[in-house]
Amino acid sequence: MAVTEGWPARIMALAALLTCMPVLAMPLTYNITPSSTDIGFSVDILGLTTAQGQFRNFTGSLTLDVDHPDLISVSVTLDTGSAFIGWEPAESMVLGEAYLDAEHHPKIEFSSRSAAITGKDKIRMEGLLTLRGVSHWESFDAELIDRHFDQAKGAEIADFAAIGTVHRSDFNMNADRKWLDDRVVFTIHSTLLLGEIKASPAPTP
Repeated sequence: MAVTEGWPARIMALAALLTCMPVLAMPLTYNITPSSTDIGFSVDILGLTTAQGQFRNFTGSLTLDVDHPDLISVSVTLDTGSAFIGWEPAESMVLGEAYLDAEHHPKIEFSSRSAAITGKDKIRMEGLLTLRGVSHWESFDAELIDRHFDQAKGAEIADFAAIGTVHRSDFNMNADRKWLDDRVVFTIHSTLLLGEIKASPAPTP
């Protein structure tokens, strides 16, 4: 009889414990902005040095389930004219007609179409990159660098990094092939606030 009477109390205690645990992840959509994300690019010059730059203005969205990364979906639009190198002559060249042609093509867009797990916390995203009015299938390798609970913010934080190599000749950027590599490497780093983890009130007996 004592064992039978103890079951309701045990069930209530288990229910209270479960309500205090984080809810299982589900696909959520996050905004991609310069405040949370860095998008850079680099290209080799004569195999001796590397020119590096970044895009300062962009918008986008990331739909993510951290427990099912193969369901990731990304859409990003960059302002072509926001490309920054730190040296005005180089920026003028990159933004000019022979390269990004910002005047006639003010936007660069990427939209993922599929994703596949390639290792622990690693995925490969494939999608369409539209640059200079040309759309080409490209791939980016992404990795979950860190995932932890931030006590100060009362929320879970995730750091992601992605890298992809684009051939500029695929987008009709063929200038200066003798000294400037055809391969342009894009790097992305993003820090996301996954959401607050709050305890639900325990059920009343």
